[in-house]
Amino acid sequence: MFMSQPDPDRAGLQQRIVPVLAAICLLLAAGAGLPLARATPAALTIVLALVALLLAVVIISWRQTDRVLTRQNSDRARIARLEAEKADLEIFVNAATHDLHEPLRKIQVFGDRLRDQLGLLPDPALAQPLDRMTAAAGRMRDLLDALLVHVRVRDDRTVITSVDLDAILAGILEDRAADIQAAQAKIEAGTLGAVEADAVQMRTLLENLVDNALKYRRLDASVNILISTQADDNEAGGRVTIEISDNGIGFDPRHAERIFGLFERLHSRDAYPGAGVGLATSRKIAERHGGSLSARGEPGSGACFTLILPRRRANLLSDPARRAD
Repeated sequence: MFMSQPDPDRAGLQQRIVPVLAAICLLLAAGAGLPLARATPAALTIVLALVALLLAVVIISWRQTDRVLTRQNSDRARIARLEAEKADLEIFVNAATHDLHEPLRKIQVFGDRLRDQLGLLPDPALAQPLDRMTAAAGRMRDLLDALLVHVRVRDDRTVITSVDLDAILAGILEDRAADIQAAQAKIEAGTLGAVEADAVQMRTLLENLVDNALKYRRLDASVNILISTQADDNEAGGRVTIEISDNGIGFDPRHAERIFGLFERLHSRDAYPGAGVGLATSRKIAERHGGSLSARGEPGSGACFTLILPRRRANLLSDPARRAD
């Protein structure tokens, strides 16, 4: 036999109403104890007025509590819906990882094989449909990969450790050495220091910002990227402000928020390839770690991205995370 758990909301309601009902009973008892012959109209009026007032208090308290309970039940239902949506999202992540990647991989593989079998075609235009097919499959795989990274920022695989941002940046620049050389880019970086965060997400964040500066460069000028820092130890626990500025194409200041939207693009895919997910993911990571990411820019004068992160372990603003001490 199961015992029902007491409702704390209704228990609170009883604690508020019982004293009022007791007071009403006392007043009624006092009124009943007055001999009607000796009771003056004024005394009876006062007793009845007090009873009416206390009854009004009971009714108002009941209605307020009923509204609170209704709102709390609505919140519980909303949380249940969010949990169901999260479960659906996890199913999509698994499907995107396995079921959707595999056919795209086969399209690219068989497309490459077909091109090898056809050899050198007499008319290059005949190969364009094949090139478009394999290119579209490649873009779709890149989009899925970017979406998976974005979704998993909310996943429970987050591990908080002391992260050396200088080491992470050095690894990024080493991996991007060919792109940096091709762009003839000059990158100057100050000392970033360490923060308590998720190392994988910190790399994703900085990698997106560096890639963004390399991608949106001007063709009539060499690329200059400056990564500067400013520590603020007056804040509780301290924080670091990292600015990544470039002399690229920039953007209209009106779009300073729009560029952080998911799938938002200010330029055509042909001019600047990409999924339009990187900056949205970067801001999400920053905010999840208790920080922020903003941007300012001018057309033709470059852009500057400002990343603010707490130095000490952040309370992640999402699902409970597994943390490493």
